Amino acid sequence: MARRSELKGIAIAINGSFVSRNNDFNGYWSIGQIKSFARDNGLTSVTFPLTLPMTNSASNLQNHTVNRYAKMLKSLLNKQKLPSLWVSNAVITIDFDANAGHAKLYEDTTSGDLFQCTCKITDDTDRDYSSIMYGRCLPHSVVRELKSTRNSPSV
Repeated sequence: MARRSELKGIAIAINGSFVSRNNDFNGYWSIGQIKSFARDNGLTSVTFPLTLPMTNSASNLQNHTVNRYAKMLKSLLNKQKLPSLWVSNAVITIDFDANAGHAKLYEDTTSGDLFQCTCKITDDTDRDYSSIMYGRCLPHSVVRELKSTRNSPSV
């Protein structure tokens, strides 16, 4: 029997994939590219709604990200045999002005500034299922980064 509490596991899976180094766009880590986008536009956080109608275009980072993770949400719901009607909202928010209290936990990891990534799924009863992950990243730089050899931006 399907249970809404399984949405927590889906939020964790989506968030884990999002912060993964395998999340790339045009061969470069998406988090670094999102950080550059945020910095260039004076933003400290960027939110990706996963329940909006998907466009066919994956030509830019935002569309690619929404398309990829909306499809992942749909796939995970199907895999768990959960009705999509149970999800009233789903968003991924990446905050580059994360709580400095958590920085100590990640000071020996990769270089860069701390970020907090949250995937929140709200069900049809207005209950939230969230996953929060922290990491570090630098802004995107083609000079500093190695380009992935995987075919990107395939979903």
